[in-house]
Amino acid sequence: MSANLPETVAEGTVVLPAPPRVVDDLARDLTQAAAAVRAVSRSGRSTGGDVAVAAYTAVVCTGRSAARALEEAAAWCCQAPDAEVHSLAWARVPGHREGVHEYRITMAVSFPDDETGEHPGDTHHACR
Repeated sequence: MSANLPETVAEGTVVLPAPPRVVDDLARDLTQAAAAVRAVSRSGRSTGGDVAVAAYTAVVCTGRSAARALEEAAAWCCQAPDAEVHSLAWARVPGHREGVHEYRITMAVSFPDDETGEHPGDTHHACR
């Protein structure tokens, strides 16, 4: 989290306003993803499955080692106990200089709906 973002307190909750670019990027991405879903359904290219658009928050944790990236992800989860992690993506990417790599864990997460308490996403539930 950037320390440069202004914080406002509303009923004890810290609210960090999204920068306008983030809002614009999200709106653009959702619009284009929805257009692609409509195009698939009109073209008849679907093979009997279903295509939908879902917007999740992506939390990206980075470390100089795989262990450090996992520690960062675990620390974030400890600070957001109500978050539901829906999926993880793992990447080893070029770092700040040649020959150095860093590790990134991207988590798609959601938080419970204020009215229902349900998480608005798919979560694997194994049967024993």
